[in-house]
Amino acid sequence: MSSRLIALFIAISLIISVVYYMGYKKNVKIMKKVAEALEDALKPKDKLYTYLGGVLGFSVEYQVEGTKKVVANLRLIPRQSVLYLPFMFLTSGKDNLQLLFYTKKPLKCEFHLIRKSPLNLTKPRIYNREKLRSEICNINGTTFEMLYESKDYDNRFKKIADIIPTKHFNHLAITTENNIIYVQLLFYDIEKELLVKTVQGLKRFIQENYA
Repeated sequence: MSSRLIALFIAISLIISVVYYMGYKKNVKIMKKVAEALEDALKPKDKLYTYLGGVLGFSVEYQVEGTKKVVANLRLIPRQSVLYLPFMFLTSGKDNLQLLFYTKKPLKCEFHLIRKSPLNLTKPRIYNREKLRSEICNINGTTFEMLYESKDYDNRFKKIADIIPTKHFNHLAITTENNIIYVQLLFYDIEKELLVKTVQGLKRFIQENYA
């Protein structure tokens, strides 16, 4: 084996090692920050975490006053993988936090606010879309698609959009089948204080209206 090939092999190995270390460290930091923010905001009575593939995120169920339960799913991009880097531009390239608030009071109608994106890389699949009416609306300078069952939908749901930071807001769903208020946030990084404030606002809204 020539000295050039050996040098190339060593260089590639070093790059892989550095990317793995930095990516692993970054994901651990985000997981810790998100978990602390959620607990600071929700003040759960009980909690059960399930970790995904080491540093790829977690699922957690919280017992929170004023709700049946709150479930959070954090899915992180595999920053520690060199092989993933070329595909970041073909996906959203962002971390995904899903919050599911199970309300005590029943929700009367289905409702969605979905962020419009040029390539629709983060557009969620709505299985009964054909049964819902659609409108385009502007929220804080950002375009969203609004889906609803009837014009009698509860306008209070739109107020949730004022609680969520627009730069991270991707999808709000109100589903009647299991009485869930669902919020999806996308980010490459998020300030802990902002996440605490957002989740506190959502918790307060639900406790005031659906506890």
